[in-house]
Amino acid sequence: MKDIPNFDNFVKVEPIHKGWSNDKKYYVETKDGERLLLRVSNISAYEAKRHEFDIMKKMSATGLKMSLPISFGVCENGKSVYQLLSWCDGEEAKEVLYNLSGAEQYAFGQKAASILKHMETIDHMSASMEWAKSYQERVERYIDLYRKCGYAFEGDELIISYLQTQQHCIGERPTALMHEDFQTDNMVISPNGEIYIIDFQMCGVADPYLVMTGAGVSAMYSVPFAMGQIDGYFGKSVPEEFWEKYTYYMLAEMLYAFTVGVKMEKEWEETFHMFDDEVERIKHNGTYVPTWYQKKF
Repeated sequence: MKDIPNFDNFVKVEPIHKGWSNDKKYYVETKDGERLLLRVSNISAYEAKRHEFDIMKKMSATGLKMSLPISFGVCENGKSVYQLLSWCDGEEAKEVLYNLSGAEQYAFGQKAASILKHMETIDHMSASMEWAKSYQERVERYIDLYRKCGYAFEGDELIISYLQTQQHCIGERPTALMHEDFQTDNMVISPNGEIYIIDFQMCGVADPYLVMTGAGVSAMYSVPFAMGQIDGYFGKSVPEEFWEKYTYYMLAEMLYAFTVGVKMEKEWEETFHMFDDEVERIKHNGTYVPTWYQKKF
């Protein structure tokens, strides 16, 4: 790392061990008192990391509250690629939310909805069938990866069958440049109560409804926050067709998350338990509305 420009200006470089990424992450302080995030990846990821950095530049230029891209390049004698980003002051959202009232958690969910609405204006494209075709190709990759991962869970074939027969539910959808892992693990709440978005490995052109599946992940930690995000986006009048698409997207993304968790030897049991509600609703042909959204707080 010593060949990173201005490395001599770093007075503290501490490893960060959180997250599912294969990146090596470091908290950095400079002689000038600046606080930064350094991410280092294998050089084989150069093109992907360059693309990710370019997307971050485009998104940050719109005023999105996020970890800001500062510099990008090759280091460690050509063996690695690095991204240097601004450090977001604050705490992980799920840690902050745990200590708040239900009403306060709900209000933060509404703030998250406003960020999502901001993102969907970036490189916005009108509704078409192109996204549905692209996403179905992604789903087939997810299924193939799952079948090869070496693990299985009860109800998996029901889910796979659903994904292969109900793809028509996506239909024509608009797209924009989105953070596709938009949930509390990737949000920091600042001391003054602002939400900042971090970890942009999963970003690209997507249907905003896909991004809303992050509310289902956030619901594991804060149901009021997740409800606030949905209500903040739709204004408390959630169309049924959204929940149908949400169910499809959620099943596909959970299948992928399970596979990634197994591969990285992470705590994939959490993902396993997330299937329960979705599987029950498919089995009994009930409402598309998830159980957590029907709760009161």
